[in-house]
Amino acid sequence: MKRNQSFVLLSLSFLLLFIPMTVAQNFKDTGYLTFDTKPMGTVERPLILRTYCPDPKLDRNLVLGNHSRGTSVAKYTARSGKENNSVQSPIPGVPAAIAVNLGKRLSYVWDTTECRLLYAWTDGFLDMKNYWGNKAVGHRKGFGYVPELYGFLFYKAQGKHPIHIDGKSIAELGAPRYLGYDLDKSKQPVFSFSAGNHTIQFTPRIGPDTQTLQLTLATAGKEKVSYKSPKTQIREVSSEPGKLVVVIRPNAGDRYSSDQKAAALKEATIAKGEELYNSMGCVACHTTDGGLNHGPTFKGLAGSHREFITASAQKADDAYLIESIQNPGAKTVKGYLMGMMPPYQLQPLEYDSLVLFIKKYK
Repeated sequence: MKRNQSFVLLSLSFLLLFIPMTVAQNFKDTGYLTFDTKPMGTVERPLILRTYCPDPKLDRNLVLGNHSRGTSVAKYTARSGKENNSVQSPIPGVPAAIAVNLGKRLSYVWDTTECRLLYAWTDGFLDMKNYWGNKAVGHRKGFGYVPELYGFLFYKAQGKHPIHIDGKSIAELGAPRYLGYDLDKSKQPVFSFSAGNHTIQFTPRIGPDTQTLQLTLATAGKEKVSYKSPKTQIREVSSEPGKLVVVIRPNAGDRYSSDQKAAALKEATIAKGEELYNSMGCVACHTTDGGLNHGPTFKGLAGSHREFITASAQKADDAYLIESIQNPGAKTVKGYLMGMMPPYQLQPLEYDSLVLFIKKYK
């Protein structure tokens, strides 16, 4: 496994011993981790942490099927040296995962047990305060010390392992075995693992559009490689024997923040709607100029007559537009795939702002 001076890979135990107690500086500026509890890397200098990672409600049977499961135990009292009648549940989180940050445009978590991409987000990284503690105290949280996700989650793993070799899912070949990672010429991590008789390399990159991922999959032979995941929009960029490049688009829409919640909006505005259109990933699937994409264009949408796959036709009034954001699976417009858009939980005036923005293109 290569080591690169511009790249930092530290175990948490090592971090706790050697983090300098100085004024917090960003990793991208210093090249090493400081006591900044919200570190950030860059595309040119990715930041990697092998750590416990948050679990944003991943499917324990399908997505994390090879993980061991902790059980509840009786609490232990250090003062008495005895167990008491209280029960302690396992610490939530995904152990031994690798979290990567390339600045605000992309963070993602790769799991070394399942050997797959678990989730990806923008606008932040991991808030390490629970594990690293704060500068004044220095020790981590006594229990529940899993770092917090900080940003906007736009992709989450769904179903069984998405990589297929010669038509068979990795999940059918037995438990995968993680082999390590290397760096390519652009200093992006390339994860390697084996499944059955196959060796696979997996390279995530920032996608061509907002909140998209480009994945490069390669094998040691000439196998046919494919990528399949339920409720995930996948576009094949190139394919040849032993190699596949795909772009995946948003299939999740959740905000995570360890900061105080932002103040509630006082009024709905088109400007706020445009901000949400870009930051929440709407731009990745919905055009505003009538162009074709994975979702209906916003041009001419408001007030139009809509026909659906499994529901009665109706006018695209304000109520319909809000329902389509809150519960997009309720009605799917004819000509588009069902279940492709994730639900978004917003403030009431944020929904109204998006409606105003859509109506701008009426």
